[in-house]
Amino acid sequence: MSELSESVSHMIDQLSRLPGIGRKSAERLAYHILRVPESEAFALAGSIRAVRENVRYCDQCFNLAESEVCNICSDMSRDRTLMCVVQQPRDLMALE
Repeated sequence: MSELSESVSHMIDQLSRLPGIGRKSAERLAYHILRVPESEAFALAGSIRAVRENVRYCDQCFNLAESEVCNICSDMSRDRTLMCVVQQPRDLMALE
């Protein structure tokens, strides 16, 4: 990868660490990010930062939340005698 700039090479390395993203896919993503308008690339970077800074696990059920308790646990109209057990938060979204 010596023909790539250090920054592009680093971005490809980081993208290839994502699940399901191999080296070739990481290269395609990196070149796509370089082609899109700067505002779109920065919006992507900003959304990654915002998720890492704002999203946490719910204190009650460990669903994804932006406060101590997720929207599901804070919804008083839900039946609190029922429990749904899922492996990952994305599995819960499929049920909702």
